[in-house]
Amino acid sequence: MPIVGRHRRIAIILCLIPAGYFVLTAIFALAHFDDYASDLPRLLRYVVGPLAIATLLVGCATLLTPDNALMMGITVCSILAAMFLFEGYMRWQHLPQRMGLAGIVDGGADADRFGDAMPPAYTIKALNAKLGTETLADAVLSGMPGAEMLLCSRMGVPVTTRNDRYGFRNPQPETTAPVDLMVLGDSFAEGICLEDGLHLVDQMRTGGATILNTASRGAGPLYELAVFGRYGPYFRPRVTVVAFFEGNDWENLSVEIEQPWLHEALTPGADFGPIEMDAAQRADSARIIADWWQGTAASLEEYLSRRSYMRNFLALQETASILGLHYPKAAGDNPAFEQILHRMKEIAEGWQGQVVVVYIPALDQFGGLFPHGFVSAPLRRNVARAAEDAGVGLIDLTPTFRDHPSPLGLYAPDAHLNPQGAALAAGRIMTDPLLALP
Repeated sequence: MPIVGRHRRIAIILCLIPAGYFVLTAIFALAHFDDYASDLPRLLRYVVGPLAIATLLVGCATLLTPDNALMMGITVCSILAAMFLFEGYMRWQHLPQRMGLAGIVDGGADADRFGDAMPPAYTIKALNAKLGTETLADAVLSGMPGAEMLLCSRMGVPVTTRNDRYGFRNPQPETTAPVDLMVLGDSFAEGICLEDGLHLVDQMRTGGATILNTASRGAGPLYELAVFGRYGPYFRPRVTVVAFFEGNDWENLSVEIEQPWLHEALTPGADFGPIEMDAAQRADSARIIADWWQGTAASLEEYLSRRSYMRNFLALQETASILGLHYPKAAGDNPAFEQILHRMKEIAEGWQGQVVVVYIPALDQFGGLFPHGFVSAPLRRNVARAAEDAGVGLIDLTPTFRDHPSPLGLYAPDAHLNPQGAALAAGRIMTDPLLALP
């Protein structure tokens, strides 16, 4: 075979390898259109851009001289291979944080003492799924009362807290009604992987306000409505703070709305159930929790398998984040969020209480070589519009974080707030006129 013909064949093969990768990227985005191609930025990033690169590579392979085409193929394949190597390196670097969130502790640590509480990375919604919950009144909406809970591990050392009598993260002595503030939210408000006194809600307590923290990992807006409907009328907070996390609350809502027992919370006059577990609920929950611990509760493999680890690796997610080219799923219109806020306001009016949404920005908004804050703007607008239409207050922490000299320094390696970020957020929230606390 002539050398020129051989070079052309090799060039075509080498150019088609990365071209195929970019075509598959576009196909995946189109197959998940609502998430990755429903607006112009994501369409350009996940469909038009990859297809343009693939077309350019095919054109180079066929139109350039054989030697130049071969050089192009070698260069692009080398760049793609280097990106995957870098992706693997970054994931290895982040492995300790992921091990920590999975709750993997050193062999010398007495992990048995955490066995009464849910393992890290498991949620109360998952517990209800195992329990086969059918009605809101029968749902479990808190952790195990009085249990010592493993929040995470840091370099193999356990980070723990102890639940109050209701199963929430609150200090002793027990919180009594009425309270100044009630906090609804997910792991950001729960204070995942932060010691007592350092997480967001504990730093909100420093001014002397009485606060009931009902946040739990994996919670979304509809689940939080269920919690509010059950515990709000008993504790009668002056102000209820709904901590909305930009990273996944909108997606969590789209899943929660499909759960019939959670959907009940939107119905006026719904039975939200008693504020404390009965003996049967405790026993059934304890059995499931014990099964989780005996299985792979603290297994890194199990933790990663539930987070599309391989798919994200193939998508070069870490590399794209560093470049500022990782765009989260699109946040389409979801009228259920406004309905939830209306329902919360209606419930709070039963004791002349108020509801305030606190918008917590995600780490991804501030990192990256290329600016991409505009990608989150539609979600911020959706939340702001829903709050305005529902007649509830809104505290958007995005400007506060963006104006900080080092926004990235406000987050822990696991992308949750670190003590500095929690302190900044707590100060901004507690000094806002919307809270109107003495």
